[in-house]
Amino acid sequence: MIKSYFKTAWRNLKRSRVYSFVNIAGLSLGMAASIFILQYVNFELSYDTFNVNKKRDLSGSK
Repeated sequence: MIKSYFKTAWRNLKRSRVYSFVNIAGLSLGMAASIFILQYVNFELSYDTFNVNKKRDLSGSK
């Protein structure tokens, strides 16, 4: 069953190469952009986690 799916997908890729290339390139660029955004957000959220007094608020009061 899955073999027929791969055959059909391969035939469609060969038949419309430009359309397939645009779709695959767009998918890969979108995935790469989302990974970079997630890494950036993770980095920004982990800023100053090494500090012992990270839970102290900005006013300086306890």
